[in-house]
Amino acid sequence: MPLDRNQEVAMLHVLHVDRSELFRKVMKELVVRYGYSITSVATQAEALGMVADQPVDLIITAIELDDGSAETLIKSITKDLHKDIPAIIVTSTDSLELREKFFGLGVVDYILKSEINEERLRRYFEALSAEDELSRYIRELKFAVLDDSPLILKIVSHILTINGIEKIRQFSNAGELFASKETFDVYILDIVLPDMSGEQVVHRLRIHQKEAIIISMSRFSGEKSLTTILMAGADDYIHKPFDAAELMSRIRINARAFKMRKRLEYLAVTDGLTGLFNHRHSFELLEKEMARSRRYKHPLSILLIDIDDFKRVNDEFGHRAGDKVLEELGTCLHSLLRASDIAGRYGGEEFIIILPETTLNNAAKVAEKIRSTLAAKSFYEINKPLTVSIGAVEFRDGETAEALVNRVDELMYRAKVNGKNQVETEHI
Repeated sequence: MPLDRNQEVAMLHVLHVDRSELFRKVMKELVVRYGYSITSVATQAEALGMVADQPVDLIITAIELDDGSAETLIKSITKDLHKDIPAIIVTSTDSLELREKFFGLGVVDYILKSEINEERLRRYFEALSAEDELSRYIRELKFAVLDDSPLILKIVSHILTINGIEKIRQFSNAGELFASKETFDVYILDIVLPDMSGEQVVHRLRIHQKEAIIISMSRFSGEKSLTTILMAGADDYIHKPFDAAELMSRIRINARAFKMRKRLEYLAVTDGLTGLFNHRHSFELLEKEMARSRRYKHPLSILLIDIDDFKRVNDEFGHRAGDKVLEELGTCLHSLLRASDIAGRYGGEEFIIILPETTLNNAAKVAEKIRSTLAAKSFYEINKPLTVSIGAVEFRDGETAEALVNRVDELMYRAKVNGKNQVETEHI
């Protein structure tokens, strides 16, 4: 079945450091207006304590503080707390020298207090929300680190751990990695290994894991070795020695592309309204299940469902309500099926259900469960149940997908002609 489209979004937290109580109040109003949380402090000591004790997504700071400065604050967070938090300087003081110094420290912007406004902050919050979602996504990935150097294994794992990544396995040689039989989302591996070349490892991984992220690393930077490892299937290359920021930036770049690719793949096969598979992909999956049924001589059945009198829903409650009903029905179908079953929106108010390893007798039971559940359910937008007409057939060896769908369509039509709100099957 398609992936769940709903994702939990955590609230971003902003740390504001400024000696002015009045400006802290102004900044708090701006941040809270966007639905984010904020902690306002006046000193560097308070700020460092805050960063050490809880997550902070963005720091907004003045240049001069009662017990330090933005410069010492940023350096302490990076060096002593080993954290990389985006920072914005907001000040009344402007000079090219100060701008160059703070941009050199890695701040994302330098804003004069007279220039700060909601629109400018909104752009940062939107960017942070996207990055925060990416960070959560990365923390859920499984990482494999392969290097024959215990020191490199320790360094890479430490960098990953301080960035909230916990699913990490270390391997000192390729044989150990492949013997584990585990699969990972991200592989970070050395090019020079004792038992197998990096090129061979990448090639072997790519054969079996076409979608994994593979980042190679080496102290050699020759053009030939780089080209060879990328041609073998690596996604990226990082040169030793590297720091935490460089490694994490490579991971983020590749994870962002990986996530986007998965999202596009999801959209390509999914009906945007119901979250079920779309017509084209449903038909492709049907053909695959038919091929599997032929090969293993296992039963396969399908259902075709049509909502009775759906036009009345649109006419009486409006098309928006009709869309909400279809969306709710898609969710309901998911809840009534096994993980191995396949649900698709076949068109309009028609839905196809593919039931692997299922005889016609059992398919009829599934169809009846769907029919009775929908007939008893009160749909939120219209505050009443829906009835459906369902056709059910079992795949016959030798027939085409078109012939199979035509048979079930005829039975679904017969259910409508015979009074609707019923299941029609061939003789069981």
